[in-house]
Amino acid sequence: MRAVTRTPVILLSVTLAAGAAAVPVSAAAPAPGWEHPGHGPGDSYYNAAETVINEGSVKRLTTRWSVRLRHSYESCSGWSAPLVTGGRVIVADQLGIAAHKAEGGAVSWRFNWDDKMDNETPVLAVSDGLLIAANGDCNSQSDPDGRLTAIDVATGAVRWRLDPDMPNYSVVVDRGVVVVSGWSQSDEEAVVAYRAGDGGEIWRKPGWSSSGVSARGAVIMRKTDGYGQSDGGTSAVDVVTGKVRWSRLENWIAEAAIGDRVYVSDERKNLIAADATDGAVVWTAAGKASSMIAVDGRRVYRAGGRDLEALDDRTGRRIWTHRFKRDAAQPVRAGGLVHAGGPVLRAADGTAVGPSITGQVVVADGAVVRVDEGTLLLSDPGLPSAKAPDGTASVAFGEW
Repeated sequence: MRAVTRTPVILLSVTLAAGAAAVPVSAAAPAPGWEHPGHGPGDSYYNAAETVINEGSVKRLTTRWSVRLRHSYESCSGWSAPLVTGGRVIVADQLGIAAHKAEGGAVSWRFNWDDKMDNETPVLAVSDGLLIAANGDCNSQSDPDGRLTAIDVATGAVRWRLDPDMPNYSVVVDRGVVVVSGWSQSDEEAVVAYRAGDGGEIWRKPGWSSSGVSARGAVIMRKTDGYGQSDGGTSAVDVVTGKVRWSRLENWIAEAAIGDRVYVSDERKNLIAADATDGAVVWTAAGKASSMIAVDGRRVYRAGGRDLEALDDRTGRRIWTHRFKRDAAQPVRAGGLVHAGGPVLRAADGTAVGPSITGQVVVADGAVVRVDEGTLLLSDPGLPSAKAPDGTASVAFGEW
C-alpha cells in the first residue's frame, strides 16, 4: 500500500535558517542553471548555455566559498552532486538536504531525514519550482521501499510525499512528470510515472525497467522478467501519456540523449547511437559501452578507467583520447571544455587547458560547483576567495 501525505505547510522534518529569505527574482529570465543530475532529462551532462567558464577563463578559477556538509557516522545517506537553480545550490548531505545561496553560500533552508539511519542518498531534480527527491530506505534487503518528496525550492516547505512499496533504482523528471523504476524480492519490477505537481500516479508499466533517460519526451525502457533480468526488447514510452512511440527487438539500456539522438548500451557491451524518433541505429561502437558519457551533438565523451575518449557523433569513431593519472570521473561538457575529474580539457581535441578539478562537478551560471569529500565549493573566474559562512578557509584548486 502506498501512503501519500500532502500539505501546504512545512513539515517537522524541515528547519529554516534564521533570517533566510528567498532570492529576489530579477526582471530578466533566470539563467538555466543545472536542474537535473545530467543537466536535463536526457542526462547529456552538457550545458550549452554556459559561456563564462571557457578556455580563456578557466585558469582564473578562484573558490568563492566552501562549506563542510553535514556528516553522521550513523547515516546511510551520502553526498549528492549539486543542483544549481534560482540563485541556490542544492545538495544532499548525510542528514538530509540543504539549499545554499549561490552568492556567499549561506544556508537558505534545510530538510532533515525523519530517520538518518534509514534514508539512502537521493536523486535530486527540479520541476516548476519543486525539488523532487527520490530515494528509499536502507535497512531491508528483501523488501525495501521507495520514497518521493517534493520540496518548494524557494522556501524548503514540503508540498507532498509518497512512499511506494517499490524502491527507486532510476529516476527521471521531464515535462512535469517523475518517472521511477525499481524492483525487489518482494516487488515486481515496474516503471511508474507520477505528476510532479502533486504526486498523483499517471501510468504504470509492470515488467519493465528504465535507466532514467528521457529522449524528446519519451522514456527509454527495456522489458524484464520482473526481477532485474532482461526478457525482451526496448520501447520508447511517452513520458506524459505512457503510450509507446516505438519499439526494438534489442534489449537496450539508455545512457544519454540529446536532440534527435539517444545513446544506449546493449548486452554485448556496445555503445549505440540511435534515432530518438524511431529507434533506428545510426552507428555502433563495439565494446565502448559506458554508464559515464556526456554528449553535445558533435562528440560523445566516454569515461573508461583512466581514459577519457571523444567519439565522432556522426560515425562513432574515436577522435581523441586523454589519459589521467587516476580513474576518470563522469564527464561534464560546458563552455568548450570537458571536466572529468582531472585537468580540464578542450572539448575539440582533448588538450589539457585548465587546472585539475575533482569531485562531483556541475558547471552553470558562470561558476563551477562541486562536492568533494563532503565539502561543497563554488568557484568562478572573476571574484576573489572568501571565507565560508561557517568561518572555514576557502579551498583553492591544486595541480595534478
